[in-house]
Amino acid sequence: MSTKYQKKQQTIVGIDYSLNSPAICIVGDNFDFNKCSFHFLTSKKKHIGKFGKNIFGYEIKDYNTPIERFNNISLWALDIIHENKPKRETAQVFIEGYSFGSKGQAVFQIAENCGLLKYKLHMSPSILYDTVVPSVVKKYASGKGNADKQLMYDSFKEHTKKDLLKMFDMGKLNNPVTDIIDSYYIAKVGYENTESKK
Repeated sequence: MSTKYQKKQQTIVGIDYSLNSPAICIVGDNFDFNKCSFHFLTSKKKHIGKFGKNIFGYEIKDYNTPIERFNNISLWALDIIHENKPKRETAQVFIEGYSFGSKGQAVFQIAENCGLLKYKLHMSPSILYDTVVPSVVKKYASGKGNADKQLMYDSFKEHTKKDLLKMFDMGKLNNPVTDIIDSYYIAKVGYENTESKK
């Protein structure tokens, strides 16, 4: 990780960024699921609102152009970060790097979407950001750098004792559950790396 970490108090943030269901994990005083707050965007009405004590779903805004779509998502992410960190603290944001699994036009949209967020994070004086390699996140969660979504879910359930499929009344793994789990482990990687540098 390349970012130089500041020693003053920080709010650690993990972001699983995407076009359809980005998710953000804001770490509390220490890394514990119950002290974190989770925020995600969704187009599904049944997933808008509060789930449990600390998971919040927000409706994706309508858009007319791709750049308006990217701008809406990045503004939402910045608002979540600023609303959930003390004013005098720095937010240390960790974003999962590109997995290169997408093909065609989607590759460019994913890059433009994330690039706009990175630019806005870079221009925010109270925010630092760094990227985390996807295989590192997967290995950190499950012990396997090529873990699939099911293994990530099983690891999350074992670590946190939380059954998100049940909480969201879902029969199979999909958004936003997989995104919340990814944001949790991205934040965990960032938190523990930051703590080790103190």
